[in-house]
Amino acid sequence: MNITITIDKSTFQSLSFPELMRLSSYYKHNVAPVLVMEILGDLKKETQEGKTPSDIRVKDFATKLFPMYSVVNAYYRTLVKGELSGEPVEMDGRPTLDIEKVVQPDDHRKGMVVRETAEEKAIYKWKDGKFTDADHDLSQLWRTLTTQENLLKNLQKILQATEHEKLKSLDQLHDKVTSILSNHSLQDRLLAYMIDNYGEGEIDGMSIFSRWIAENRPLITAFAPYTAHCLKVDLLFHLGLQSELIGTRPTNRVDLEYLYYLPFCNVFTSNDKIHKQLAPLLIREDQQFILGTELKKDFKQIVEYLDKEGEEAKKKYVNEPPILEDSLTYGLWKEYFDYPNSSNMNRNLSEETLSKMKATMDKIIRASEGENVDFDEGEAKEFIVKKSYLSMTDPCFCGSGKQVIDCCIPREEFIRISQKNKDK
Repeated sequence: MNITITIDKSTFQSLSFPELMRLSSYYKHNVAPVLVMEILGDLKKETQEGKTPSDIRVKDFATKLFPMYSVVNAYYRTLVKGELSGEPVEMDGRPTLDIEKVVQPDDHRKGMVVRETAEEKAIYKWKDGKFTDADHDLSQLWRTLTTQENLLKNLQKILQATEHEKLKSLDQLHDKVTSILSNHSLQDRLLAYMIDNYGEGEIDGMSIFSRWIAENRPLITAFAPYTAHCLKVDLLFHLGLQSELIGTRPTNRVDLEYLYYLPFCNVFTSNDKIHKQLAPLLIREDQQFILGTELKKDFKQIVEYLDKEGEEAKKKYVNEPPILEDSLTYGLWKEYFDYPNSSNMNRNLSEETLSKMKATMDKIIRASEGENVDFDEGEAKEFIVKKSYLSMTDPCFCGSGKQVIDCCIPREEFIRISQKNKDK
């Protein structure tokens, strides 16, 4: 059971390390790639302001950002190009990851191996203190791009120079964008714009138009729903800027990028004004937009409660939240899973069952590496394998709060496993 959450930088910075660790126990944290870039930008800012040495600060960020059970979503432009070229994008609240390869161990089973993203690789290096000159250069470029004071002011002037309807509220803005996307006479122009704007010259526009025509020219919201979502984000932003419903703060364009990843989470949380304005216009009925201040308050309460109750409570609530009636997280679990009436997180499994589960996992890992494996009847028919980085000093995956080498994997065993994986 998982509730997928996407956190913007404003919320991320407000949460302490213990709060983020608890959050990663009760939610699947789907990291938007833009968050990684914003952390890089902060590296440059902190260097200029003479704060904590930047390398140390970014290493701390990386450790907070990527505890166990976090993933980085595939880049939105990669997904858009794929969808326009005929590869469907699921928008059901689950993270969408880069698939490295598909394995077929037998006629009845299929598995997928997930590729590490560039952002994940960077985070892994940062956690080990390997901060390269390229990262420094990139952080400087990112900081420069996001602090150009007149960028959005100039864009607003250009937009206002054209004949346009003056919109007076966010509701009017939403209605206007909805009418554009549903206007049958505009669909060919919208599709051409999507190919030109998101395709970056890397996709075949003629074949996309041919497929669209062959499907009887459907609305783009049906033909390429994820691309249409990204276009809706951009239309809300540009028309809102034009009517001065959205401000010209330089970082607004960066903050906008989080909204491209809304289809891949159940909960989005932020304190930024532009997210407060636009996220409610974009989320599905089964999604939640939560203020970062409310999430911070909730996890501060949870951590304080568990610290007060002691080790037994921490063990009991490793994978599911404590039952606190005024807790936001408890309320979400109650809504999504009928918790605590329905829960399978703390089942008492027999040694025999655990042994069978481990044997199946071993087979899945071997199959993902290309080995011929004989699965038994009833074992997994579909599986996904994603390897994650774990350092000695990371918190243990069992939720104890201790370092992994002081808990489930002793230092000698950790070194042995690390060397084995290095030799592969």
